[in-house]
Amino acid sequence: MTAGANQLESNLQPASQTETQSGIIPADLDYASPGPFRVARLPRIEHTCHKLFPQCLGTQCLLRLDIFCPKGGSSFGAAPPYPLAIFTGGFLVGSGAYVSYAERLASWGYVTVLYDKAETAVDNLDDVISVKFIQEIMDWCGSHPVVSRVSDTSRVYLCGHSRGGKLSVLAAAVDPRVVALCLLDPVDNTVWAPLGPGYPSAIQALKLLGSKQTIEGRAGVPLALVGSGLGGDCAPKAANFRLFYEACTAPSWMVSVEQAGHFQFLDKQSSMQRAVCAQGRLPDYSVRQLSQAVMVAWAQATIPPNHDDSQQVTPLGVEGTVLGRDAAASDVVSKALTAISDPYVQLQSQTKNI
Repeated sequence: MTAGANQLESNLQPASQTETQSGIIPADLDYASPGPFRVARLPRIEHTCHKLFPQCLGTQCLLRLDIFCPKGGSSFGAAPPYPLAIFTGGFLVGSGAYVSYAERLASWGYVTVLYDKAETAVDNLDDVISVKFIQEIMDWCGSHPVVSRVSDTSRVYLCGHSRGGKLSVLAAAVDPRVVALCLLDPVDNTVWAPLGPGYPSAIQALKLLGSKQTIEGRAGVPLALVGSGLGGDCAPKAANFRLFYEACTAPSWMVSVEQAGHFQFLDKQSSMQRAVCAQGRLPDYSVRQLSQAVMVAWAQATIPPNHDDSQQVTPLGVEGTVLGRDAAASDVVSKALTAISDPYVQLQSQTKNI
């Protein structure tokens, strides 16, 4: 084992060698708050996607990965492997803008990957190759001598913001390892990235995925959406989250945050991002808290850690857990609202096929 792998190994040692896979996360916790696990952030890893050559060339084949792992689950009977979550950021938005999302997911029992591609505004990678990068991350996690021991790559939760939401859908449409989706203000094709070679429509992919579900017997991919009411030109109405929701035939949950702008989901906005996209009256922190509450609740409902195959699975996960037992979708939002207590919170929440 290499020195780098040894370092990963030491970071991922469980708190107790007596951990078992018999338990699940306690159900009386608040999804608007950090979960019961401690979080171990591994040293950044660089991975060259050799098998994608020549679709990518030179440094464009390089991925920089940050991995966040749950630790300390022995006190409530949780143990690896944990579901794999991959968070894809918006166009040219660095993964450092989403660290709080990765930390939150890991605290609830998900091995979570943030990543950066080597692209620029004038030398960017199209959607088709970008989806292959997501699949490459799944493959890499499943084959890495250490990461494969703590992550279950047969049960993948894809999350994404803006273009990252679109890419997550496109990946789910072609890879059956993806079993749930959470999109934050996703954007489909626009005048900046029109429909064409290399840039398919994620909304159309959702519709086709529904057809595959019927024809091939493939399970639907449950979808949660959090959208901004002030997306404007950054998330045009002709390509925004509402159309993703309409296109999905699987269990779906949509929350619209009326006083939020497109970049208020980030951990920190740049001055350029604030200037380009509208800003709502709701503080950025509150937008993140709401989004993370939805993201965690949906994960726990659709792809719970330490899933016991003997338990009955419903379209929203394990019978008797999370949305099926202690909280309806509206209750999750209510908990988040209580935690935020912000006078400018205005929400619309709806579900279908649940």
